[in-house]
Amino acid sequence: MQGLIVPDELITADNVSKELLQSIFDAAFMETSIDGDGDLVVKNDFWTFVLPYKEARYINILTFFDFKPEATMSQRLDCANNINKDFVIARAAVMSNGKLFLSYDFSLDGGLSKKYFVLTVK
Repeated sequence: MQGLIVPDELITADNVSKELLQSIFDAAFMETSIDGDGDLVVKNDFWTFVLPYKEARYINILTFFDFKPEATMSQRLDCANNINKDFVIARAAVMSNGKLFLSYDFSLDGGLSKKYFVLTVK
């Protein structure tokens, strides 16, 4: 039947691991690595950190962006505030080093489609 999700196609709190997530990205021909802290990193147009939290039943993705050097702190904060206002499921902040930090959580309650996960990270 078309439209049904096979359990093997789901990421769940029971099967989530860095190794599983890395294999999913590798199968999607996305460049991955494990950094010095042991975190899974996906290289797309930019670096994205993928952090599974099995006990808490979610996966967090983090990405950092540079602003143009001439952007004032006020402009950087306005940018983060506008993202937070317009995208309620993502969080944005300006870090002390002036970079933009974006964070997004995927709930594993009920399972998460591998395809949806990859497409969202892309």
